This record gives sequence, C-alpha cells and structure tokens, in this order.
Amino acid sequence: MALGTIGPGGILIAIIALLVWIIILVWLSERVLRFVGMRTGWRPLDPRSLVVTVLLLVGAIHCGNYLLDLLERAMRGADYAVQLGFPSAFLIGSVAIGSGIAAVRWHRKQTRPK
Repeated sequence: MALGTIGPGGILIAIIALLVWIIILVWLSERVLRFVGMRTGWRPLDPRSLVVTVLLLVGAIHCGNYLLDLLERAMRGADYAVQLGFPSAFLIGSVAIGSGIAAVRWHRKQTRPK
C-alpha cells in the first residue's frame, strides 16, 4: 500500500462518520424546520422554509469553523490572523441533503392519516 492511500478500515470509518454526520444534520434540520414553521406558518416543503433552514445551518457551520480556527490559534500560541473562510462544498452539500431529508420526513409526519 502506497503512502497516501486509505485502507479498508479508514474507508469504513469515513463512511460511518459520514452517516453519523448526516443523521445529526437531519435531526438539527427537523428542529429548525419546526421552529421556522411555527414562527412563520410556512409548510415544511415551502421553498422559503427550506432556504431559511439551509442558510441558518450553513451560517452556524461557518461560525463554528471560525471559532475552531480561533481556538486552534489560541492553543498553539501562534500569532497569525485567522481568516474567515466559507465552508467547503462538502459541508454545504451535506446541509442541503440533511435539510431535504428533514423536510420530507416532517411533511410525511404531518400528512399521515390519524
């Protein structure tokens, strides 16, 4: 195996971590969608509700990344400027996937016959 390649164990850990990340995002998205829906009266599949949820989660990830960079700089004792960078496409895509799954799940819960 050459340096820089990922073995089967590493791939398995990455897949499990990705699944856990998506489950956490779906859980958070359901809470945010419910909050937005109660405050505004928008339905779960309303594009406005989805856009607000995605923007809130991307903003939270953006601030979280910045705070982690500040924490890393403080722990290293380094004296360099922390750049406020935009989250990666992976994070934005996973937020979009999580929000979409949460909206469909919440919509199904509301439309079930009782």
